[in-house]
Parts: sequence; structure tokens; C-alpha cells
Amino acid sequence: MSDKTQGTKRRDAARNRERLLAAARQAFAEQGPGVAFEEIARAAEVSRTTLYRNFATREELAATVFEDNVTLIEQQAAALGERPDGIVRLLDFVLDMQRDNRSLAHVLSGADLAWLTGLSARTVAAFRPHLERGREAGLVHPDVDVEDLMLAFPMAAGAMADNGVVHREQLNDRVRAMLHRALFIDRGPVA
Repeated sequence: MSDKTQGTKRRDAARNRERLLAAARQAFAEQGPGVAFEEIARAAEVSRTTLYRNFATREELAATVFEDNVTLIEQQAAALGERPDGIVRLLDFVLDMQRDNRSLAHVLSGADLAWLTGLSARTVAAFRPHLERGREAGLVHPDVDVEDLMLAFPMAAGAMADNGVVHREQLNDRVRAMLHRALFIDRGPVA
């Protein structure tokens, strides 16, 4: 097999994997943790064989999406650079991600604790410098620490669960506003 052919196959495999991850994100968000595995393959427009070649189980697929989410958090944190309001923007980015990935936690309920701890440490590391800059800019309440930020996410997830009380978007907005009041000092727009 020529180098060109091998390169094309690798690119196709990478593209299929990305399509599967995107389809899984959407399927878990829209249909919940019980979505049919084959439905994800259909949405990604790949064969079941391709799905199973990449991910042997629903849990493996969900774990990959979850780990990819942490990578996206790290990338977003880096892209925010030295912005004084980076902590607010990063928190909102994760809340949006969490809103769209509600059911991943249900699929990952039996996940390896060491693996989850490692992902948590990476998330903390992404937030810590933005928290310090936000505190220096007077945007963060003085007693808020990185553990408070990490605690905000499972609290938000619980509060954003569809409980039939209000429309989902209204509920998301209310939870976000409450977290902003609890964590940040309103200084108006920051340049």
C-alpha cells in the first residue's frame, strides 16, 4: 500500500471518529443515555462496523466524549489568554457544554475513579489562572476558590435537570444568573 493510500485511510478514519463523537454528543443530549448505539452510527453516517471499530461500548464512547470535552475546556482556557473576564467566559463555556451533555454522567456512572480524578485535575488547572486574574480584576468574590467553581458544575447540573417547572432555556438562564451572582462581582462590561 502506498504512503498516499495509507495517509488517505488515516484521514478517513480520523474524520469518521470525529463524526462519531459529534453524533454521540448530539444523540446523548437529545435522546439521553439510552440512545441506541446504532442510532449514533446512523447520525454519523458511518457503518456499525466503523462505530464498533472505534468504540466497543456506549461507555467507551461516552468516556471519549467526556475526555474530549475536557480538552475543549483546556483549549478555550488557552484561547481566552490574559482576559480579566476569562473566568466568567470559561464558566459560561462549561455551563453551555454541560447543558448539551447532560446525560454523559449517567452513562459514566461506573467510570474509573482515577481517570475521573485526572480529568478533574485538568479542569481545575484550566480554571485556576483565570480565577486569579478575575480576582485581581475585582470580578470574583474574594472568598471564591477553584473548589467553589468545580462545585458549581454538579450543582448546576442538578438544578438544570428537566423538572417540568419552567422551560429548559429559562431554567438554564436562571441557574447561570444565580451562579454569576454567587461567584462574581458585577462590574458591568469588561474590555
